[in-house]
Amino acid sequence: MNGSSDARVVEAAGASCGSVHASVREMAMFLDTRNVRTFLQRNAEQGTCKHGELGVCCTLCPDGPCRIRENATRGRCGIDADGIAARNLLRLVNQGGAAYTHDFKHSIATLRAAARGEGGFRLRDEAKLRWFAGVLGVAGEGLGAAELGLRVADALEDEFRKDVHQPLDLVRNLAPASRLQVWRTLGVVPGGYLHEAHEAGAKVMPNIDTDYVDLSLTALRLAISAGFLGNIATSVMRDIVLGSPDITEGEADLGVLDPACVNIILHGHVPWMGATVGRLAREERFQARARAAGAAGIKVYGSLCTGQELAQRPDTAQYLDGQVGNWLSQEFVAATGVADLFVMEKNCSAPGLPAVIEQLKLHTRLVPVNPAVRLRGVAADASLDYAPERAEAQAEKLIAMAIEAYGRRDPAYAPRVPAHKTPYIAGFGVESVLKALGGSPQPLLDAIGNGTLKGVVGLVSCVTAKTGAGGFLTRFLEELLAQDVLVLVAGCASSTAQIEGFMNGAAVERYAGPGLKQVCQALGIPPALNFGSCLDTGRMALLILALADYLKVDPTKLPVVAAAPEYYNNDALIDGLLAVSLGINTYVNPVPPVTGGADLTKLLTQDLDGLLGARFLVEADPVLAAGKVVEALSARH
Repeated sequence: MNGSSDARVVEAAGASCGSVHASVREMAMFLDTRNVRTFLQRNAEQGTCKHGELGVCCTLCPDGPCRIRENATRGRCGIDADGIAARNLLRLVNQGGAAYTHDFKHSIATLRAAARGEGGFRLRDEAKLRWFAGVLGVAGEGLGAAELGLRVADALEDEFRKDVHQPLDLVRNLAPASRLQVWRTLGVVPGGYLHEAHEAGAKVMPNIDTDYVDLSLTALRLAISAGFLGNIATSVMRDIVLGSPDITEGEADLGVLDPACVNIILHGHVPWMGATVGRLAREERFQARARAAGAAGIKVYGSLCTGQELAQRPDTAQYLDGQVGNWLSQEFVAATGVADLFVMEKNCSAPGLPAVIEQLKLHTRLVPVNPAVRLRGVAADASLDYAPERAEAQAEKLIAMAIEAYGRRDPAYAPRVPAHKTPYIAGFGVESVLKALGGSPQPLLDAIGNGTLKGVVGLVSCVTAKTGAGGFLTRFLEELLAQDVLVLVAGCASSTAQIEGFMNGAAVERYAGPGLKQVCQALGIPPALNFGSCLDTGRMALLILALADYLKVDPTKLPVVAAAPEYYNNDALIDGLLAVSLGINTYVNPVPPVTGGADLTKLLTQDLDGLLGARFLVEADPVLAAGKVVEALSARH
């Protein structure tokens, strides 16, 4: 790595800067002059509860709270540090699985609407629909796509409702036989998430399950159930309805915002409403209304994972005018003064965002479109909570609200749009990666086999304030690329990588080591491939399963590592546990709140290797972390 690059990342990760992005730092300086508080100030003010950081604080009963410490090694009930930490972890995992399967339920409803021709949705990838029907055991011979879509939706709903003793067909039919045997031995072949979550919820009550091993195995069950339903199945349903990924291009950063236009921000993790708003906003009837209101037109932008989902597919990417950033950018997007309306899907709607808008007296409308999204002080209209059969009518109302908000811009508040934007390439999925490889994974495997590449990392991550809001992530990513590792990126990490220039042609010369550069130039790809939203862990899992099937090996034999270098939300715990359950070593940072339990920590970072063939890797330094990942890849050549 060159010195100037190192200095840039170190500076960006420092407390004085708070973000790796120059655009955010520029906006932060402006907001300082207005005494407007953002995550930067809150992060500096908040200390860290050391007991919570270690995972050994329990608040479950009125006899507590109890904290495990040197002179009090058990809670009042007698539970030890490992039991408290494992129980706390299971609660977090269950919340993450609930979030992913919440998307799964909405996707089933949208698949049904598409099959019925409602809400403007249609079945765009019939081949994938028929493949998926086969995976689920749904007979499709002689059926039209519409009827088959309805039957697949019914089958998925049945899967979701299976009891804990009824194994998921998705798991039995997609997972390699070698993995199934491992999972059966451990007793972690799951049923539907509805009942798995119910069982886990009962276990974390006081004085029920206090065995850290059983609690950890329960967390694995949740991750496999949520992973196959909420990640894999949801990714497939999105492809069936919106189209499968293929190569697209765009620009990212705050500089994509156009002060002359009505600007709609598609914010969150779920693409359905955003895809509909984007499509309808292009229609002349709405563009004309915007011009009549004094604007040059209407533009639509992606924010965090909703934008990444739409950027993945040519049919939806055509409606995007750019990607504004990751979840920690949202306060600064509003502060530009040109964001007229946020369409707020779940999740990552920061509770600090309304306060920024209020302090600056902005016109910006925040409109929740999911019943799970509610913010203090923000009016919610239940008629705008996404319903697929009414999606077009809802989108029309949202566009009208954005035009009305544009008319309330304060002329005294001069637009402040930083002049920063970076081109990116997106649209990588299983099919488009194989197309880039000439139809077979063999060229990639050959490059790894002959040492040109060290391997592949599937990086699915958020960004966190405590790790420099992308500073750790970019340093880690730089180091992997320099060491000839091809990196697939999903989640808020994709927004960060786009903005910092890892996902375009110029990145090959700037970041790639000699072997990776050779591969990228031969295939015409950037060194970091945009794999979509955080939920697209499911897409990465499908790629792992496809490679294992191609080579006729267990996934533990693949030179692949998963990584979450700045994980934030609880659904990231599902991602990590799913990867480890599949036999993929997984790096996580910050260290999860488990280290107060010595035996639990040993289980997760050492003993899982003997049980699953994979374990969690932890390291607080980004360069050393990349070294550990490369070492783990080399061990699997």
